[in-house]
Amino acid sequence: MKKTALLLLAFLSGFAHSNTSLIPLKAPVGVRPCCAFGVDLKAQVGRVPVPFFSLENVLNANDIGTHQYNDGSESISGSLLGLGEEVNGLLFTKDGGFIDTAHVRDTADYTYYLFQLNRKNLGNANTIDLPTELRIRRITWHKHSTVLSEKERIQRSADAAALMAFRLAQWHEIGQWFGMVSVSGFKELASAFSSEDLYSNMLGATLARTILLANPEIDQISFSRAMDGAFQQILSMLNVQPKSITREKIQQLDGIWWDSSKRLPDKWVVIFRDYHLALNLVPNYSGSTKQLSLTDRFTDQEPIEQWVSLSLVAEKMENHFNSLPTELKNRTTWQPSDFQTLADFAKLHDAQHNPLN
Repeated sequence: MKKTALLLLAFLSGFAHSNTSLIPLKAPVGVRPCCAFGVDLKAQVGRVPVPFFSLENVLNANDIGTHQYNDGSESISGSLLGLGEEVNGLLFTKDGGFIDTAHVRDTADYTYYLFQLNRKNLGNANTIDLPTELRIRRITWHKHSTVLSEKERIQRSADAAALMAFRLAQWHEIGQWFGMVSVSGFKELASAFSSEDLYSNMLGATLARTILLANPEIDQISFSRAMDGAFQQILSMLNVQPKSITREKIQQLDGIWWDSSKRLPDKWVVIFRDYHLALNLVPNYSGSTKQLSLTDRFTDQEPIEQWVSLSLVAEKMENHFNSLPTELKNRTTWQPSDFQTLADFAKLHDAQHNPLN
């Protein structure tokens, strides 16, 4: 990523900061509704197929529109139907495999949001609770006596924001598997641990981190415009392919990665899932080898999560987790160190219940 980062920094260093925006910063709202893996996906309500419905979720790179910081102003229907300024879907790149643009943008937005909070809170004791996803998502800043220069604070704020945003993305995959519903009445089981999700999330975190280091004072509107340029540039670097090739690649994986005979929200529309939660990722598509990585340490090797950390705090009703082993289920707080255990539980369960096994 070193060459990519240098090119992006060169591109972004001249991006003008606007002082005209008076819009107060809000935490990103939920996630962008987008895509299960597949093409021309059909849907049903209960056992009734939905007539004339087919989800077109494959795009050309120039179809993705302009990035809109996800403050909830974009309607769900508009996003799904591509009626807004921002359009999301699947792209295929030779070097990065399949990219889900919604996941890229979600994690980029959270990186931007957490960067602003980190600049204020690093070194001070503070806590915020983000909207619940099965459990309360709690960000905690820990007290430190170390005095940071402004340069150090910016660097640490960006590194920590990218890591925490990606941790939130990891938890979202876990939450989806255990039955989380973001859009009322629509289960997200088909999306949990989808093969392209976390790679796309990490791409968003790294893009946003690069933008923020190049221009730490960038406002929300300018950040969205910077994301447009950075996203298009990285897609070009990854050798993005036309929509026709993306469709062809996905169709070739029918019966291997996904099942065209099933209808959303059936969980087994998606067959192949990636349960590996790591900070070094390569695409799952054979022949696509571009590695992405995030650091869990500052440049002096001090662990980031000793300064700012994510925890998942139990609410009163935890029926979603009834199938977990008692020791894990009864713990009122989970940390990212528990995530792989939860993912491994999901992997074992799916292996036992996959209809193709």
